[in-house]
Amino acid sequence: MIKRIDILSHQGLPMRAVFIPANEQAPNHPGMTPDSRDIVEFYDARYPHTPDGQFISRYYVETLKEGNKYVGLDLQGDVPAWKIDARTKEMVLEWIAYHTYKRPEDR
Repeated sequence: MIKRIDILSHQGLPMRAVFIPANEQAPNHPGMTPDSRDIVEFYDARYPHTPDGQFISRYYVETLKEGNKYVGLDLQGDVPAWKIDARTKEMVLEWIAYHTYKRPEDR
């Protein structure tokens, strides 16, 4: 099930993260073929280009987990406002972990 969380950039601007589980259709990109891996997309919520805002970037969840947890995330290098700090990145990863946790009896 697709999940959304509203976050703030390192400058305090409203953003949104959208978690798209493996094999589910990306809600703001209906022409995309569903991916076989979990994805998280980031949006600038100030702009109504889609119901979630202006698309910024997309990452495989496993890629985000591999990164240094003490470093934030530069979502697009040429837009200084589109960065999240390490604490916000960690919160997004914990939020994803919560939504992907399976109880032992459900595995």
